[in-house]
Amino acid sequence: MNGRKKILIISEAHLIRTFVLTTIKRIKQETGTSFDCFITTTIDDRTRLLLCEDFENVFVNEYPKGIISKIPKFRLLQHIYGLRKVARKLPEYDIVHVHFYYFYYASFTPIIRKKAKLFLVTFFGSDYYRVNNFTHFINKRSLVAFDGVFAENETMLEDIAKRYSLNKRHIATGILMFMMDNYVSFADFLNNHTHCSAKKVADKLKSFKTVFPMTYGWNAKNTRVMVREKLHSSQFDSQILEDFLPVNLLHALRLAADIFIVIPSTDQLAASLLEHLAAGSVVITGSWLPYRSLMELGVYCIMLDSANSLATVLAEVLDHLDEHKRRSAINKEIILKMIQWESIRKNWYKNYELNGTLCQ
Repeated sequence: MNGRKKILIISEAHLIRTFVLTTIKRIKQETGTSFDCFITTTIDDRTRLLLCEDFENVFVNEYPKGIISKIPKFRLLQHIYGLRKVARKLPEYDIVHVHFYYFYYASFTPIIRKKAKLFLVTFFGSDYYRVNNFTHFINKRSLVAFDGVFAENETMLEDIAKRYSLNKRHIATGILMFMMDNYVSFADFLNNHTHCSAKKVADKLKSFKTVFPMTYGWNAKNTRVMVREKLHSSQFDSQILEDFLPVNLLHALRLAADIFIVIPSTDQLAASLLEHLAAGSVVITGSWLPYRSLMELGVYCIMLDSANSLATVLAEVLDHLDEHKRRSAINKEIILKMIQWESIRKNWYKNYELNGTLCQ
């Protein structure tokens, strides 16, 4: 233990396993850093065992049980009580890092602040873009407890800093991308299976297939039903993906896709977007999304000013698909360099003070 940094990760189990874990494993392997986690929602025994493989200590909040669990307002109060109870029992840490910030975390962050030499938070996207004014009001006041606030792209980070007056409060800000297992295996897949995309576009267009990945998200079940009903009366050769694909099939889908359309109302920097860009798909996305950093790197994609213009733009892309695919070929080298560990690790080491000082 002597000389090793002690870091606590605070988040939900599924977010840690999906986004944070690969980065943590790399840092542990290279530096011997000690990691604990504080899971803010209840988990089953299997999930706890999986987390114990990578974290020295796993602290878990428990939801209220019995009649009180059926009363929403009381349930939230009991949930907050549980968070504060666990927070009080935590030891001291060199760094505490919150991933995904719920406004009610403000109820226990003052307790954590006293136990952390360095207190950091990373916003994921929906915890900033898809919250109401009351949540922003609470966040602006509670973030004063933190030493650093992070995101995965510059545009979102600038929005957060401006809205929450971070610069005036001398709170450090920075970019922290996550290293993900998909990135590791996808790079190898692209380098070894590029020939899989060699099928002529003309052949594909004769039986053009539209795939709707709808495996998660708010109200996903009802949305799938609505889309299925609309597709039933259409002439599309279509498929709705309801379950997550195995990694090898997911990679194959990325490589097979001639066109990838992603036009959510908000986003941070989706892994699916990066992988489709690297695979050579012609990406159609929204100009309102925070992808400026990608454009500055030289990435080619087609920007819509409004979702209502999709039909017109898509028709043009289909008419000139070869040209758009030729221009999209530049993206592979840019994205693969961007998502390699050597590029990602620099900011993690800097902001975790593994090489000196906190990034300003």
